[in-house]
Amino acid sequence: MAAVSCVAIAPVVACEPTVVVGTWPCAQAELNDDDAGSTAPVAFPWSTSFERGFCDYEPPGGYCYLEAAASYGLTTSPVHSGNYAAAFTVSSDPNSPGPQVRCVRQGILPESAYYGAWYYIPEDRDNKSAWNLFHFTGGPGPGAKLPALWDLSLAHDSARGLHLMVQGYLEGSAGIYDTNGGGLPIGAWVHLQVYLKRAADETGALAVYQDGEEALRLTGIVTDDSEWGQWYVGNWATDIEPPESTVYVDDIAITETP
Repeated sequence: MAAVSCVAIAPVVACEPTVVVGTWPCAQAELNDDDAGSTAPVAFPWSTSFERGFCDYEPPGGYCYLEAAASYGLTTSPVHSGNYAAAFTVSSDPNSPGPQVRCVRQGILPESAYYGAWYYIPEDRDNKSAWNLFHFTGGPGPGAKLPALWDLSLAHDSARGLHLMVQGYLEGSAGIYDTNGGGLPIGAWVHLQVYLKRAADETGALAVYQDGEEALRLTGIVTDDSEWGQWYVGNWATDIEPPESTVYVDDIAITETP
């Protein structure tokens, strides 16, 4: 088994630069946004439940990374299914470019697909800025930092507490869209899905589902004008109070149907 440097953050063990989990060694080098990736279509249906650690994010089809005050690793509690889930921890800083820790699937994204993951948020936080869960980028291909396309993030208000919001970045769909779903449960698993029909003209569509219930639908819009894309899942929090947050993620999937 390869040597590995680990930092214990109970109940999480964060390992770098090579993740070795139990008996599952894998060449999961930590990469950056500008590292080369797969030029092939993203194979789907695709899923990971972290039963092989982070090996399902091996390059070139994926990678995991952290920036600023952040860590990631596996936990045995809470889990949604199986024995393990992923834990993504950040300590937010409004003066930082973005404390973040995420895993990425990359390649030529499907023309239309559902992108889903189960999230467990153990504690409420007052969110004053970006607290991102899903992030989509797109461009001509790997090898350069790609422009943002869509974000699925957390907003906070006194009525609903933490709830979902969407931000679009492309001309023709740019803006912030609130969802009509209820507040996210604290200390319980919730299933989040984004349906993305990619289109460089006004034939695209995007929908958000919370525990199977539609919380937002946008149609007749530009959704993706790129040839190659990335889907990020994890935790990015720039200004929340208290500043440290851990979110747990399990059963991530790209599917043809909800």
